[in-house]
Order: sequence, then C-alpha cells, then structure tokens
Amino acid sequence: MNLRRDLVKYVRDKAKSKYRKSTECYICGSNKNLDFHHFYSLTELLERWIRKHDFKINSAEEIMRLRDAFIEDHHKELFDDTITLCHTHHLKLHSIYGKKPIMITAKKQPRWAKKQRDKYGLVR
Repeated sequence: MNLRRDLVKYVRDKAKSKYRKSTECYICGSNKNLDFHHFYSLTELLERWIRKHDFKINSAEEIMRLRDAFIEDHHKELFDDTITLCHTHHLKLHSIYGKKPIMITAKKQPRWAKKQRDKYGLVR
C-alpha cells in the first residue's frame, strides 16, 4: 500500500478520538461551528520527529506502525496544547498567525486567545 495522503492524517486519525473538544468557543462562548485547534502544528511536529529519528516512511503501514510512538512522544502538544474555537475565531487566529502557524508562535497563540476572551468578558 502506498501513501495516498499526508503522513499527518494517519496520525490525526489515531489521535483524534482522544481530543477533548469543548462544547463552546473558548473566546466567545458560542456553541456553533466549533473547531479544534492545536497550538503546535502537527505537520511540523511530525516532520521534525521523523528527521530526528531518521525514519524513511514510504508506505501507510510504516507510518501506522510509528504513529503510536509519535503520539506518546508528543502527548502534551497533541492533547493539552489545544483549544476549541468557533469557526470565526479560528479563522481570525489563523489570519494573525498564518494558515500553518510556525512553532515559535505556539506560546503566543494562547495569550492571544485569552486577550480575545477577556474582551468578551467571559469568566471561567
């Protein structure tokens, strides 16, 4: 079996059942059109991990065999460094940090989200 899609999609398929998506937007409290956002780019994390371990992945079977180790190594980034946003605020975050935010923005994004939430006056 050859790779028919991006490597990160194989990882996301395995990890997404454990995502803790909230029932409301962290910023505005909306419960409509919610998106799950990772502060750390899964694609960039996976690419760095593959380079670090010098893996050569040429098939779906290879990435599926390795994805549990990747998930274990990046548990915090995959499950804790995340946020649920309404689609509008998710698009706004990406308009500021880019379609594929680079890793150095991962610590800035939650600060931005908190500032936006404070503007809405939501208390949590």
